[in-house]
Amino acid sequence: MDIKKIIQLVLIALIVGIGVQLIMGYFVGKPKVAAPVPVRSETQRAAIETVVTAPARVVRLGSSAPVDGKKFLLAMWINNISAGIQRVELNALQYRESVNSSRPLVLLTHRKGSPLPYSTREVTVNGVRYNVGALAWSFVPPVKSGGTRAVLELQLENSRNQPLILLKKIFQIRPQDYQVTITQEIKNLTNKPQTIRVAMLGPTNLPQLDREADLRMFWCTGYRAASKYLDTSGFPHPGVQPLLEAGVQPIPLGNFVGPNRLLWIASSNRFFTSIMRPMPYGPVQYLPLDNGSQIPAVNYLKSVILERVDPEAQQANPRGVLAVRVQSQNMLLPPHATTAMPLAVYMGPLKRSLLMGSAKAKPDTPAYQYHLYSYLAVIDFGRGSYCSFCTFSWLSLIILKILDLIHHYIIGNYGVAIIILVLLVRLLLHPLTRWGQINMTTMQRKMAKVQPEMERIRTKYAKDKQRQQQEIMALYKERNINPAASILGCLPMLLQMPIWIALYSGLAVDIDLRQAGFIPGWITNLANPDTLATFHTPFSIWFLGYTYHGQDFIAVNLLPLLLGVVFFFQMRFQMKLAPPPTDPQQAQTQKISQFMVILFPLFLYNAPSGLNLYIFASTLGGLVDTTVVRRHLKKLEARQAAAELAGREK
Repeated sequence: MDIKKIIQLVLIALIVGIGVQLIMGYFVGKPKVAAPVPVRSETQRAAIETVVTAPARVVRLGSSAPVDGKKFLLAMWINNISAGIQRVELNALQYRESVNSSRPLVLLTHRKGSPLPYSTREVTVNGVRYNVGALAWSFVPPVKSGGTRAVLELQLENSRNQPLILLKKIFQIRPQDYQVTITQEIKNLTNKPQTIRVAMLGPTNLPQLDREADLRMFWCTGYRAASKYLDTSGFPHPGVQPLLEAGVQPIPLGNFVGPNRLLWIASSNRFFTSIMRPMPYGPVQYLPLDNGSQIPAVNYLKSVILERVDPEAQQANPRGVLAVRVQSQNMLLPPHATTAMPLAVYMGPLKRSLLMGSAKAKPDTPAYQYHLYSYLAVIDFGRGSYCSFCTFSWLSLIILKILDLIHHYIIGNYGVAIIILVLLVRLLLHPLTRWGQINMTTMQRKMAKVQPEMERIRTKYAKDKQRQQQEIMALYKERNINPAASILGCLPMLLQMPIWIALYSGLAVDIDLRQAGFIPGWITNLANPDTLATFHTPFSIWFLGYTYHGQDFIAVNLLPLLLGVVFFFQMRFQMKLAPPPTDPQQAQTQKISQFMVILFPLFLYNAPSGLNLYIFASTLGGLVDTTVVRRHLKKLEARQAAAELAGREK
């Protein structure tokens, strides 16, 4: 087929594709919005006997400014309506909303009309359910704004106005720590045993930080009794985006009891997480691990589900609210006895060095607990690239660690660190590159010399393909030609592909690269594309566009375009080194390869600019490498020619 016809077909296919997207976007591209479905409120589902309530009030724990000489890593607002968290902000300067923003990053926030995260929803006493999800609790004095502790109380009474149970909720934060404790206490106020069950919420879905693909998800890690190990991948890991469609049913996440039990549940976005882990209370039993250590068992919680809790839960809504709903066991509480359900809640960055913890730390410290419970598993490198199925987390960790070392000890700029990483990889692969290119060029030239004889063999044995192949192989053997040697020239690039994939995955979810700049005004965030401008569009464009909160946009990214230019010149340069094609089919193949080189930058158009910077620098390094090898090859050819001439003169 003529090259002009191929180009025409590709252009026609692109025009048809855009036309189909326009039509689909106008008629069926937008999700159908289901008619509002009446949802019974919790006051209809549960009876309330008599409750002593207080006025609505919000109290802030922690501060962005030092309090009593102590700096807080986060600030948390406690709402006495249902005793939940209304807002969480991170105070560290490196975790601001954007590069130029002075506002703290909002990690967790309450959406109007939806239940509060970590709020108490229902209490069942002897089979009678009390809805406490809309009631105001009382703050226990002293109440200090910016302090480290807040205590709330709510007393339930029976139909005869007699005290029944006392609910107490304790929120405790510590300076310079991302882990807080939330303790739900229940006290029996009667002279009789009471069977009590509590329903509460855990983390809700975190906000989508930027225009990147919605990487938000809920992560569950549990214990396997048969093998005695922590399973960080075999429990549910539902993504947020599919669950925000219309009419999605609740998803069971598992149980905190039984042989295969949950240990912690996390809600994560691309760079931050909120991890809920129940802590033991009372006499402690331990679960043995296969590495010789042990973890405490928790038996007061039972089932856990994930469900939509926003007012429009029956309609598709990209800003809907998902929440972990936790149901406790039926607890038999003796007269005037008290029990508690403490939770350790991590609310902070997905920082590798922090979540990895340390086995050498003291057992009662967060660092030891992070290590013991494998919090590092919540960083999922498979979410960060199109090639999640072929992503090696260990390789991503190694590459990111090397970048950290270069950034810390050599240069304080991650963009320069990426270029230095390119130089290191190129230096390591240079012997292989030189050997492969020399073999490839040598074989290509030998192949060009025997083309007339091969054409003669093909003509002579045109009707006998088997004999034709035998004669060609005999000719290869006679002239010492190995056709497979030409493939070895691609070996350095093939060896770098796992590095590209691992770097793609690592840069997409590594918080150290978030807002890490390289060139001011252009590449200001190595974890995101180097977008110069964005435009709102009525439809999505594959590879070139993105969707943010249900809206479609197209971005102008410069680095992938430059990458396409470098790829084009690299291919042209390599073609000049290769011998000229000996038949029309080879010539046409070379032309098609030049045209198809633009497809690879399309796949990388929305990739992190750090990855495109690596490939761009690596490609330029490859051109330099090829030039050096070419000069070396010319010297070898000159020596060989001189040796042949000397041999003929003798």
